Amino acid sequence: MKKKTWSRSNLTFVCGYCIMCKRQLLSNEGGWIINAEKKRFCEHYGENTESCFDKYINIRRENVRKEI
Repeated sequence: MKKKTWSRSNLTFVCGYCIMCKRQLLSNEGGWIINAEKKRFCEHYGENTESCFDKYINIRRENVRKEI
């Protein structure tokens, strides 16, 4: 009888949380972005849905326009 051992292929790690919606970003799931400032965002794929990264970019764009 073969010994049962733990397999590292079944492990899932929490890589961080989305800055906008506070959702967990897991290592075995795709669909998240890390920008140059090391901020993490979840990315939703689908019609008529705006991702948290898109929302962040739009907010930053509005803030830059107000400063000018």
